[in-house]
Amino acid sequence: MKKKIVIFALVLLAATVGFIIWRNLQVTKKIPTPKKIVSAPAVKKKPERIPARLKKFPHPKVAIVMDDFGYNMSNLETFFSIKKPITLSVLPGLRYSAQIADLARARGYEVILHLPLEAHRKDVVEEVDTIRTGMSDGSVLIRLRKEISEVPGLSGVSNHMGSKATEDKQLMPVIFAELKKDKLYFFDSLTSQKSVCREAAKEMGLRYARRDMFLDNSTEAPYIEKQLLELEKFAFRNGKAIAVCHDRKNTVKVLAKFMPEMARDGVEFVFLSEMVVN
Repeated sequence: MKKKIVIFALVLLAATVGFIIWRNLQVTKKIPTPKKIVSAPAVKKKPERIPARLKKFPHPKVAIVMDDFGYNMSNLETFFSIKKPITLSVLPGLRYSAQIADLARARGYEVILHLPLEAHRKDVVEEVDTIRTGMSDGSVLIRLRKEISEVPGLSGVSNHMGSKATEDKQLMPVIFAELKKDKLYFFDSLTSQKSVCREAAKEMGLRYARRDMFLDNSTEAPYIEKQLLELEKFAFRNGKAIAVCHDRKNTVKVLAKFMPEMARDGVEFVFLSEMVVN
């Protein structure tokens, strides 16, 4: 009898131990394996367009002059969407010249006359009523006054082409005297390194400015982007800069993209009239 009791006790003990082991295994299965903690990738800081060490002037002024308005109005709405100061240079006597000038001034933009002047190159098509070297003073003034009247609300005048005309010491003072009378400034696109305009304007007491850089000698967007970066570097080194570009689709699109970025870098965009000197 005692033997049976011992056997029963051993069986009961073995069953209890087995049950405990089984329960522990079930609990272990339910405990999830800790997931491996993966560190979030480090956020790369966007490189500065212009390193701080190169910003001699932290808030340089930049004026952008866009030439050749008047042929069409294709890019005008995109242009107006930029909402940054850009000076429109409008050719006289074209289908949309006066309309573009009026629309631009109504939106607060500055407008200047893009005055057709004689170039050295003979392979380019001249605008109607281009002012040429060798013309009499009277003939020059007749064309000049007509073209001023065709672009309403002008602040100033720039040269369209004109590599030959802007070298002429007899012609440019005739033009400048009329501009001074009308209280207009002159902007030299500097199509010739032999331009006499700065000296003639100084002698005349005419307000004057000149180009530092062209932005779109190529119509390809990457080239224009590169030139805008060069313009920005130039401005931070010198405190101010004036650039010329043209009424072209890619030019307007690139400006719309990059001018806000340049402004965030510290560039202050201004109209050309803020850059002219006496």
